[in-house]
Amino acid sequence: MVKKILIILIICIICINTNVLALENVELNSKYYGIYTLDNLEELCSKESRKKVPIASITKVMTAIVCIENIKDLNQTVIVDLPNVQKYYDEEYSVAGLKDGQEISYYDLIGTMLIPSGADSASCIALNVFGDYSKFIEEMNNKAKEIGMNDTSFANPIGADDENNYSTVYDVALMMKYAYENETLRNFMCDYEYTTKDGTITVKNALFVLADLYGVDVSKISGGKTGMTGDARYCLASYSKNTEENLICIVLGCDIVPETLYHLEDSQKLYNIIDENYKFEKVYSKGNKILTLPTYHSTKQNVSVCVNEDISTYIPNSSIIDFNKVSIDYSGVELLTSKNKIGEVIGSAGIYYDGKYLGDVDVVVGEEVKFSILNWSKDNPTFIIIFEIVIILLLAYILKKKNSILKKKQVFNRF
Repeated sequence: MVKKILIILIICIICINTNVLALENVELNSKYYGIYTLDNLEELCSKESRKKVPIASITKVMTAIVCIENIKDLNQTVIVDLPNVQKYYDEEYSVAGLKDGQEISYYDLIGTMLIPSGADSASCIALNVFGDYSKFIEEMNNKAKEIGMNDTSFANPIGADDENNYSTVYDVALMMKYAYENETLRNFMCDYEYTTKDGTITVKNALFVLADLYGVDVSKISGGKTGMTGDARYCLASYSKNTEENLICIVLGCDIVPETLYHLEDSQKLYNIIDENYKFEKVYSKGNKILTLPTYHSTKQNVSVCVNEDISTYIPNSSIIDFNKVSIDYSGVELLTSKNKIGEVIGSAGIYYDGKYLGDVDVVVGEEVKFSILNWSKDNPTFIIIFEIVIILLLAYILKKKNSILKKKQVFNRF
């Protein structure tokens, strides 16, 4: 019996170590990386994810966000002033190929910026949205703070090396999640090819072009934004494909080696590690009870409250959800009455698993809160006394009335 238990323990230890080693022993070139769930940015694994570093052309995602949120009609056109963007051609930046005097819409500018990483398109956007380049950079930084990118600074719209142009793995993940929620931005970053509406410019996605050129497997990557400068080196912020759950992967600071694309290879490896060694399990399903709340003047002292949506987390394949590791931070109604109906949203709960934040969910009343006159009366003794006095007086009145009728009958019978 002891021998059997020993064998089981050894197998468990091996299984646990296998899952840990799957993350720690993989060879990655990236100096900084992180992989997160798209829904709630649960961090699955990372390395120096809060270190401030240059992010190269990933910066253009913020350029696109500021443009799309400040131009009401993306079909609005501007005229390209080539002298203002000529330096990007002269210094051999990645460009879309805009022509001097060309009339082009903001929609086309966003597409020709994000897909081939066109520095000319990014600069054209920054010069025109507010009519003031400095104002545009200011808005990029304001937007970064608004969405929680507290360790980020932008100094230009293209990601050119500058001591004031930096971010972190985690902040970039925040930005990519925010961008994903905009259909236009999401589609552009996942498109393979794009042609401007006038048909004059056709561009291809730098991510997929590089993968095709060097035969790199990117089957787990649905799209994203590449970057490369001397300081930032190769970078990639991407979205997953063919994984159990949507993920965001950020890799920064990959070595620049001829015919080697470490930023693509590392991203594919990270997606594979999560997909092969972890499973996406529900901690709670919609309608599951997560806690009870006290009631006021009800037939039950406490009633259940439930989550109004599913919430899940990644755990090793060999594990099961351990509810001893679940913690809940509830905020909302603290005392329920019969006015609260089944299914009514009464607050929200932050769900944590093993110390990791999984997200906030709406919390609803899970069962009927029935009114109890008995329990109500216990909290209202004065009313009960008054009620009893009224009943006594009413009974006295009825008795008096009855006696009066009887007396009249007796008098009548005498005659």
